Amino acid sequence: MTREIEQHQGGSFLVGELPRGCMFCARGSKMVLFVTGLCDSSCYYCPLSQEKAGTDVVFADELPVSTEDDILFEVDAIKGEGAGMSGGDPLCALDRTVEYIHLLKSKYGPDFHIHLYTSKTSVSQEDLRRLREAGLDEIRFHPQSDDWSGIGLAVATGMDVGLEVPAVPGSAERLKQTARRAEEVGASFLNINELEASETNFESLLSQGMRLTDMASASIEGSAKTAREVVEWAANSLTRLSVHFCSARYKDAIQLRNRLERRLEQTIREFEERDDTDPLLVLGIIRAPHGSSLSFQQLQHIRGILSVQLGIPNNLINTDIIRMRIELAPTLLEECAEEIKSSLENIGELEIGISYEYPTWDRLQIQFDPV
Repeated sequence: MTREIEQHQGGSFLVGELPRGCMFCARGSKMVLFVTGLCDSSCYYCPLSQEKAGTDVVFADELPVSTEDDILFEVDAIKGEGAGMSGGDPLCALDRTVEYIHLLKSKYGPDFHIHLYTSKTSVSQEDLRRLREAGLDEIRFHPQSDDWSGIGLAVATGMDVGLEVPAVPGSAERLKQTARRAEEVGASFLNINELEASETNFESLLSQGMRLTDMASASIEGSAKTAREVVEWAANSLTRLSVHFCSARYKDAIQLRNRLERRLEQTIREFEERDDTDPLLVLGIIRAPHGSSLSFQQLQHIRGILSVQLGIPNNLINTDIIRMRIELAPTLLEECAEEIKSSLENIGELEIGISYEYPTWDRLQIQFDPV
């Protein structure tokens, strides 16, 4: 009997049931907890940045983690309902991974959903026991060898178990074999991700004869077609395994956008506004020209002029000592632009304008309009 293929937003599609971890990702309510950049595998398509790859660092979404409080801060900032633990490979830092699972479950309760992504398909029963007892709900394997002993052991723990692999163009037959074996060992799902280019893997992908779908996308040509072939085959050839294709557009236009919306709602400050259409923060900025920086003393001096001489209320202005800039209400900056520039003309050269930024910890700026 042929199973139905469901079309999802952003070009994704599914046969069977969507993995529980993916449901939270779609809502934007899952924090990505990057446990470590260390990994035993060496996938040519690995998209990790140079900052993270092979380095034992921790990030909660875009936030560098120094203490456990940073992790909890980010969960609260997106009003999180769960966390996806990734890397690198979290099992290369098993003690830390177990500690973080304990932390999140003790803070947010048993309904806080945690899934983990690993390439260690031969993970031991003892390691799986530790993960399960800590509270791990779901584990996703990226097979790198024929030794799947750990996958069978994971199924026996009662956790939700799945596989997650990229759709390498032309690999449909290999993916079908993976899917069939996954169903045989008792896994619940196979996630197939659209292959994407990054700054670090682009040359490697080119060397394999791959190319971008178009200049406006990071997706690799033929990846979605390969995934479609596998999902259609699974609908006719498998009876239980769910097979889900997650497109690059779905991750950006749905998952990421929803997470940004949640974070914006939780973190927007009194003097900031939001963009009319996109989840962007809009604020006024006074800073040094590109390539230079204001000193803390200069920031204090500028704020003093704005507060004392121009009478700008404290709730409409902020001194950002991380980015070494003055922030203020965008409408106020536009209305008083000439007066502000005149009062600051003795400071030296400054950039004064309206900034449009993602509401992430790193506040990535996508547009700056001088006034």
